[in-house]
Formats: sequence, structure tokens, C-alpha cells
Amino acid sequence: MIQRILLFLFSLLFFSSDIFSQLKPELDNEWIQSKSLGPVIDTSSIRWNFIADVKVENLESIHGYEVKGSQKTKQISETAKINQGTLSLSSLPLTEKEYQWIYELGNTSLFFTFEITKKKGEKKFLNIPINFSEKSKETLRLVMEKNLNIKKETVKAPFLRNLDGRRWYVANSGENDEQILIEMIPEETKIETWTEIYRLNILKTIGTSNREAFIKAVKDGLSENCPSLVFNTITESPKEIIYEWSHEGCNGWPASTEITRLVSGSSNSRMFTFANKKGKLSKDLREVYLTVLEKEK
Repeated sequence: MIQRILLFLFSLLFFSSDIFSQLKPELDNEWIQSKSLGPVIDTSSIRWNFIADVKVENLESIHGYEVKGSQKTKQISETAKINQGTLSLSSLPLTEKEYQWIYELGNTSLFFTFEITKKKGEKKFLNIPINFSEKSKETLRLVMEKNLNIKKETVKAPFLRNLDGRRWYVANSGENDEQILIEMIPEETKIETWTEIYRLNILKTIGTSNREAFIKAVKDGLSENCPSLVFNTITESPKEIIYEWSHEGCNGWPASTEITRLVSGSSNSRMFTFANKKGKLSKDLREVYLTVLEKEK
């Protein structure tokens, strides 16, 4: 059974090409901590509102950008002297194009990066993913209608997740008796030339009792005719394991790296994976992958 799952995992190929932004989600640093970021609707407009706890004196500026791959749109800006304490900043009123996501059916995933500048040109960043369920968007639509007299028809939109400043879309999916598989690749890349992929597996028959055997089967399968394989357990607990493997090219595959987080229940597991066919990962990209994986549910 485990061998059949492995064959299914390894037989489905997919995606990518050039990489745009790769931002590690980060809500806190030595200077500032994000407390909230979201839309605020008053009687005349809808705006983005950012609330933060400033930990130091004399910050010179804060600029907040919405990030969609290669596109960066400034939404929030403050250039007056910023001192320690609670900070609240709002954007200009959003245009119809900027709030259209509220009227798209399904969940919405957005990503903001904030550039914070101190004296002598020192800079730090916050990278903030924000997600809206369909239910929360229904509430926003009702408030838009009540406060702004705006009522628009909802529209279908492709499912996208903004994981790291890039929007990822579903490029492949499948299901059999043993698993459900969804694979996503960055927008503006092609499945035929993939070098990078994000994968979600629901393993229907792998639970805590046989997780160890499953991991061993994965490792043994990868090791066959692959002397350059390096397999490393990053963290492990009774309910989950994060592991990483890489090789310099084996069995017709180019040099590759994968990082996986496997979260197990009594009878099934959720497996989240980033795969990359560009060989060894840079330190920064590895941190991006790990940070995203650790926050998945």
C-alpha cells in the first residue's frame, strides 16, 4: 500500500519557471510587531488599516505594499517621525479595482510587505500574509452595501494562494483510495517546465501508528540507486515530523530538494511539501519554505 502511494507521488510531474518575489512571512522584528492588517469600512470609503506595536524610537518611515509576484503596489505610507508605542496607519480610499477581491467567490489570499526605515538608512521588513474566508467576505459585502451603498454581483475566480509574495495556483490534482493530492505552482509559470512546486496530500491510510513505516518507505525508495541522497529529519514529535531530502541527480531526475511537514492523526495524515528542481536551496529560500510549512493547518 505504501509503495503504491509512493508511485503515485513520484509519477505526477508539474511546474515553474522564473522566480519573482520570495518573502518569508514575518510579523515581528526588533523594531516593530504587526498587530492587525485588514480593511476598514466607514461611511465614505474602504481603506486598509495597519496596527502595530513600535518597540523603538525615531523610525523615519514605513511603507506598506501589496505584493502579487512581480507586482508591488504601495498602499500605506508614513514619513513623519514614528516613536515607540501603538501605531495605526490607513491607506487612501481603495479603488473599485483594489477591492474587487471582496466580490470574488471563495477564499482570498493576499500578501503585504512593509519596509521600515531608521536613521542611517537602516531597514527592516515585515511580510504579512492575510486570508479571508468566503464567510468573512459575505460580511464585508453587507457592510459595503449598508455604509457605501455598493452592491455588486459576485464572480467566480481561480483559486490562488499567496504563500510568499507570489500567487500560487492549482496546476494538478488527483484522488485515489489512499490519498488526495493538490499541487500548486507560482502564477506566470508553466507546468511543463516546473522547477518548483507546493504540494498538499491527504494520506487516507497513514496515521500515527504507521507513520514511521511510511517515512522509512519514502527514504528507502529515494535511496535506491541514489548514492548522493541526503535525508534529514528537522523536527519530530508524536503528532508531526518535518524532514528534508536532496540529491545531486538520480534515476533520471535532476538535482532536487524537498522539504515536507507531515501532520498525523490516528488514522490519516496531512502532508505539506515544497519541491525544488534547482539543486541545493539557498539559505533564504529554505527559510521561506520552512516558515510557510510550519504555519500550515
